[in-house]
Amino acid sequence: MPVHPVVQKMLEAMKASGWKGIAQTTPEAARAFMAQRGAMFGSGPDVGKVEECSIPMRDGKNIRARLMLPKGKPTALIVFYHGGGWVIGGIDESEIIARFMIDRTGASVVLVDYRLAPEHPYPTPVNDCYDALLWSANKAKELNVPIVVAGDSAGGNLATVCAMIARDQHGPKIALQILMYPVCDCDTETDSYRDFGSGFVLTAADMNWFYDHYLQGDRAKRADPLISPLRAQKLAGLPPALIMTAEFDVLRDEAETYGKRLAAAGIKVWVRRYQGVTHGFIRMQNMIDVAQRGMDDITMAMAETVGPNP
Repeated sequence: MPVHPVVQKMLEAMKASGWKGIAQTTPEAARAFMAQRGAMFGSGPDVGKVEECSIPMRDGKNIRARLMLPKGKPTALIVFYHGGGWVIGGIDESEIIARFMIDRTGASVVLVDYRLAPEHPYPTPVNDCYDALLWSANKAKELNVPIVVAGDSAGGNLATVCAMIARDQHGPKIALQILMYPVCDCDTETDSYRDFGSGFVLTAADMNWFYDHYLQGDRAKRADPLISPLRAQKLAGLPPALIMTAEFDVLRDEAETYGKRLAAAGIKVWVRRYQGVTHGFIRMQNMIDVAQRGMDDITMAMAETVGPNP
């Protein structure tokens, strides 16, 4: 299917602006570009309450988080990890996703502002995200609701990695994983990498740039299951998962293969490919119907695992 007309216009606008891609710039410039681009997606629905929080980390530092509550009693607490290749992005740019999830599912959301590479390379982002999950589990107990992990792109990677750690360390019981076009493997020779490795929102060069910053150039580390969860020997015992992929995305094949492996391990999984769109489409709730269908699937998965929005 062809690229959605709205997405095509966005790609053309990026090219016309002179943007040469993340791999051709610095982390600081890429962060500024992503923050500026975030404004184009508009805002999400009103929610009941927003609280700025500070979460203590194992190394004695604190990170920011944003707790967003629905207008009524919450159905669950979603711990959301933002995308950006472990290097860029933040909770402000992800707030639109959280607002639509709250509106549709009745859940509360914690947006986690984990520390970024290259200033804070692996394993700091993983440790931050897991420590934030432990903090959120206590918050979920206060609210008397189940806990869900979610994330887009690298955030989807961190969400499923935290689910693995929780399983192995007898951590919080997680009701559902919502993985939006997640990074699942370091193999850059898949069909989707070959077909969509240039000319789209996320390129093959971008992914190598992200990996190099996250892992300080150590290519051998890319195969670690806490980097490439598809390579984990054991997937049994993980929570149910909704895996969302984009047709024109280098990460499409690895995420769909991860879904197949989860299913083979006896995990309840929904794998959904959204046609005509690129990496990052879920933020386009105000722009395209395909993104809205993605939110429909999130609502469905939440209803089947934690219960419907009353």
